[in-house]
Amino acid sequence: MMDEYKDKRYIKEIIKEYNILLESWGSSESWDLNQFKTLENMIFETTKIDVNANTLKRFFQQKTGNPQLATKDALCRFLGYSGYTDFVMKKTKKEETTNIQTEDVVEETKEHTNDTDKKADSSQLEKAPNKVTKDPEEVSNRIYKKNKWYVNFAIILLLIIGGYMLYTYKLKDMYVEYLLSKIEFTTSQVKGICPLTVTFSYHIPASLFEDITVMYEEANGDISERKLNENIDKINATYIYEGEAFCHLKYKDRIIKTIPVECRKTGWSVFVREERKKIFRVFPMEQAYNDSGYVSLPIENVPQEAHTNHMFVSYVFYKEKLIDGDNFIYEARVRNSKQENAVPCSDIIMYIHSDTAMHGFAMNENGYAYIKFISGENTIKGDEYNLSRFNFNSSEWHVMTIKVVNKKTTFYVDGEEVLGMDYKEPLGYANELTLRFKGCGAVDYVKVSNLDGKVVYEKNFDPDKR
Repeated sequence: MMDEYKDKRYIKEIIKEYNILLESWGSSESWDLNQFKTLENMIFETTKIDVNANTLKRFFQQKTGNPQLATKDALCRFLGYSGYTDFVMKKTKKEETTNIQTEDVVEETKEHTNDTDKKADSSQLEKAPNKVTKDPEEVSNRIYKKNKWYVNFAIILLLIIGGYMLYTYKLKDMYVEYLLSKIEFTTSQVKGICPLTVTFSYHIPASLFEDITVMYEEANGDISERKLNENIDKINATYIYEGEAFCHLKYKDRIIKTIPVECRKTGWSVFVREERKKIFRVFPMEQAYNDSGYVSLPIENVPQEAHTNHMFVSYVFYKEKLIDGDNFIYEARVRNSKQENAVPCSDIIMYIHSDTAMHGFAMNENGYAYIKFISGENTIKGDEYNLSRFNFNSSEWHVMTIKVVNKKTTFYVDGEEVLGMDYKEPLGYANELTLRFKGCGAVDYVKVSNLDGKVVYEKNFDPDKR
């Protein structure tokens, strides 16, 4: 059983190592309860052992006479030891090594004195007829002890350097990552009519604050960056251009959090996206008008670098409070053929959005893994379910329909039911219609109605009916 004196000494050693590790906090004697709660969370995330903040406070301020072994175990594991016993053994070994070094120095001093005496004796014995020589075994032992001292010194030096590097490059980084994970960065609004002013709320640990900046990215690519005034506050940003914008939170040169912002204009627009090349462009709907009785963006209007098999063109209509997102009928007549520059495994995607969720489905020609159905919080995807029963020729005209009645969604193609889904969380008011194509696609007409058949919005792109 370890005596009480040694146990207290090892407790002080533990406290000493924590003071070195958390030097930026100041002395552990001055830590407040919030810092002990932070340490409680750090220990639990590393060791999965829960040590109460009040227990930690009593331990570090040495107000408990006999801390429990579980507490000492958890504290030592966080420092990188396998437990309290491992900590004690390594400390004991270190002390023994130090004692051995001290003994070796004393022994060397004695040997040096003896050597001096022996030299004096030798000078006197030189006059004697028989010459006296040194004992080879004695010389060998002395060399061995000297070498042992140097080896022990080198080991201790390496341990010190290793401990410093572990703290600098590992534990310190772990602590920074832990603090970064505690950053809060939120907003209540991410979509609206431009110019759109968005309020962002943030809460940043004080020790990271000086290295944090916020960067605004407009839909046209314009970027501005600024420092924050307080570590707990709100900031406002106004986005001017239609399309997809962002607000980034940065730690030094690293983006740690991003909130996308969708700026819309009332009415129709055309979006071109090539995600792999990070290309996004917005065009006025007038560029998609033609005399063929439907709308389709000409391929020559699409940036040349976006002419790939991953290009998507979307025809988007936005109007605030368009219709009740939980009770409506939404239909559109669409096509995606070679004439509209459809790419291989061409598909047609139909969405209706609110500020919080969406309904929609994607039909694909032969690419069954790309078929999907979305309703509120629920999604069915072809890469998770076998949807090969859905035969779909995207090069022909189809009427695609979404009907929602009291959180029950039904999807139709050419009047035939394709799939039904339920959902729980209400959408609220729908405000955006999207018809998306892998290629340029074509839209003949769009209609949104109440469940009683009363038309809320209708758009026919035939030039004679516009």
